[in-house]
Amino acid sequence: MSSPFLRTAVTAHRGIMRAGPKKGSSGALNGDARNDLIKKVLFDAPPRPPVRMSPEDLTRHETIERAWKLVRQQRRQEHEKGLVRKFEMMRKANAELEATSPMLFKHSQTKERNAVFPRQLRTLTDTPPKQIWNYRSAVNPTSKA
Repeated sequence: MSSPFLRTAVTAHRGIMRAGPKKGSSGALNGDARNDLIKKVLFDAPPRPPVRMSPEDLTRHETIERAWKLVRQQRRQEHEKGLVRKFEMMRKANAELEATSPMLFKHSQTKERNAVFPRQLRTLTDTPPKQIWNYRSAVNPTSKA
């Protein structure tokens, strides 16, 4: 026997699921309002109350934020310096190749338009070796154990 509360909840739930635009209307995803309701239930979180900090906590928080911004700025600058160095080395290598062999330089600068992926554009992989460790190998006879 079901309780009256359960019957009321199920009836109300069915009513909610049917509420909204009819099938085929532009207001619902794929013409079904239930999807919108499910998205609201799953993904809409109630707003959080604002965090209240004491003046000491606020000072600590601001100090940590400034330090983190400084660390990120330093990392970004190091990364940019590395990119500049790499580009400069690439430019020097290209200039040296052009001075050494103009034909090779010309071929290195043209892109292959009809490259076939598996044969000419092989991806880097980390695969196990073909010869796996041999556990049955003989012990070195010269060593004294």
